[in-house]
Amino acid sequence: MAPSPTQQRRTHNTLLFQKLLSLRDGASPFTLVLDTLEQSGGPIVTEFARRAMISRSKIIFISFSTLRKKVPYEIDLFVSTRGKSLANLRKDIVALLPPPPTGPPPTEHLLIIDNLHTLASAHSQHLSTFLSSLLMGPKISLLATYHSDIPLSIPSSTTPYAPDPPTTLTYLATAILTICSLPQVLARKRARDKSLQEPVFGLQEGRDGVLVGLSRKKEGEDGVVVNMEVRRRSGRGVVENFVVILPSATSSSSSLKGVALSDVILLDDHPLYFSTPSSLGAAGGSGQGEEEVETTFNLGLTEKQKRDREGVVLPYFDAQREGGAAGPGEGGRILYDMGAEDREDFDDEEDEI
Repeated sequence: MAPSPTQQRRTHNTLLFQKLLSLRDGASPFTLVLDTLEQSGGPIVTEFARRAMISRSKIIFISFSTLRKKVPYEIDLFVSTRGKSLANLRKDIVALLPPPPTGPPPTEHLLIIDNLHTLASAHSQHLSTFLSSLLMGPKISLLATYHSDIPLSIPSSTTPYAPDPPTTLTYLATAILTICSLPQVLARKRARDKSLQEPVFGLQEGRDGVLVGLSRKKEGEDGVVVNMEVRRRSGRGVVENFVVILPSATSSSSSLKGVALSDVILLDDHPLYFSTPSSLGAAGGSGQGEEEVETTFNLGLTEKQKRDREGVVLPYFDAQREGGAAGPGEGGRILYDMGAEDREDFDDEEDEI
């Protein structure tokens, strides 16, 4: 039996995400990672670096806020931006990249920028030019992280009609990975299932002194939710939500050449996210094991109430029958008998008018 279109789409999106993480076939020259204080994008960047190491790609780390010894994965070259102008920084990076291919295919190069906040604040007008100039060949991929909840301090000399840096970055990126916390996504899902208002966390709470929401991970909630948006050359976008389960949180993670890889599943397939409505019952709607809706009042009827309901004669019930009380052809007409109270309010002269 051929797979359904939904199954084909889900399989295709999963393979596309795996291809993006492994930097195969130039899936995305510029990948933008959007994270927040609630959930860092570091685990996803580390997964890119693991897979790049497996494929023997060269990793160049461009540091704006990370010390060399604090990099959580192996890198080949470390470029510090401290005290460098934008032109000198570009010159140092380009000197480490392979020239345009004229002979055998060069080695795949992965450029990792740890934080775009400094670059977006100080050089917002040259942001697109600088990033585009680093992609000098098909074997060069750029992976940059932008902290979306940190405010920008853009100089007043900037053109007021120019787009802001986040808009520029999302326009340039060929793939956007938005990182979310799995426990928070599950909490919002549980609220939606109960038709309750979705909870907010961290800065969105609007409480003094609260930067990161307090959340306790339950069993099975280890992982990172990734919203993938890949822009194709045709202009069509592919959007899907995934859960990346880190190797330290599971014992069944796959490994290749001694390097542990993360497990990737669709968010809809996560056992804690997928929920069956209680109205279907435990027997799949067969009527066995159904749970009653919890309310503050009783929706059931007693036997006496059921007998009284069956004995009620509805008004104008006779007119709804086929033919009605007046004979054939009168079905559906309204029967009205004027009572004593109605006769007192009835005026013959007004009726003639």
